[in-house]
Amino acid sequence: MVGLEGSRVSPATTDETGQRPRVKATDVAARAQVSVATVSLVANGKAAGRVSESTVHRVQQAIEELGYMVNQAARSLATGRRQCVALVAQDMTNPFISAIAAGVAEALGTQTQLLLAVSGSGSQEPDMRHVFGADVDGVLLDYPVDVPREAAEAQRPVVVMDDPKTPTGASSVCFDLRTGASQLADHLITLGHRSVLYLDAPRPVATFADRRRYLTDQLRRQHKDVRFLRTHSDIEIGAARAKVLANWPSWSEAGVTAIVAASDVQAYGVLGALADLNVDVPGRVSVASFDDLPFAAIVCPPLTAISLPAFDLGFEAATLLQDIIERGTSARRSVVLPTHLTVRRSTGPAAA
Repeated sequence: MVGLEGSRVSPATTDETGQRPRVKATDVAARAQVSVATVSLVANGKAAGRVSESTVHRVQQAIEELGYMVNQAARSLATGRRQCVALVAQDMTNPFISAIAAGVAEALGTQTQLLLAVSGSGSQEPDMRHVFGADVDGVLLDYPVDVPREAAEAQRPVVVMDDPKTPTGASSVCFDLRTGASQLADHLITLGHRSVLYLDAPRPVATFADRRRYLTDQLRRQHKDVRFLRTHSDIEIGAARAKVLANWPSWSEAGVTAIVAASDVQAYGVLGALADLNVDVPGRVSVASFDDLPFAAIVCPPLTAISLPAFDLGFEAATLLQDIIERGTSARRSVVLPTHLTVRRSTGPAAA
């Protein structure tokens, strides 16, 4: 059976050299009074529906008592799998990316290692040849790079996250941005906002283009006289704050009554700058954003945001990738996660 040729040492005895001997699957089988095949199923997480719960418990107890561990090298040789997945992402300091990584780790569990290939916000894009040349079973991609050639050459499955324009041949998990944007547009129009400033992100990622486009379309569809202004800042609190501090007087003079940020991180900078300027939120200007990270509920005032569940994005993408690896299928598959608007105190009626 796979992955049963080696393990860590038994805590009970030592050999003539003073070293503790390697515990084998046969030792576990003897202790639990089961076959080596049953030990293999339990140790490799494949006992569901094949081994009774009482037997699984007995084998697990024997594994714990003896200190047995599956030999990952032997398992890889037997199955052709490396039990490792790569996550390629930009700017790990962004809490949205951190939440994605947490979801991925939760889905992978303890049986599969996670290799992170991340960069800072201003770093060069990763060399995908190195990523696909690594000893991994598949790649989770949250980065605006084209990967089909490298993926095909390395024969590694790819799942792209939060990118509506998925590269040919790759599977994807993304958000239903249109629904959330429609709800925010309806919310702002109902509150009387007719001059909306959009703080965009300059990164060449399809999700940001779609966030802006869907919100613009929905605002203009719901009210023909709405005015939509656009600027941008890096996805950093300091960059967004500096943008508002430098431009608020002209925005105010132009009659802006609502600011929508492409991400929560930018919205935090907006709120900080407006507080520094003693601009009342939402009395003078409303603020909203995309993401709805946990901090959105505790900033002052709490932030109205379109909920894009980053943890769920990572979890679903990792689950899909594992399924593709297990099945050995190359068919392209797509998952679309729902979104909704969470209304908090940062939005209110448009200032007269």
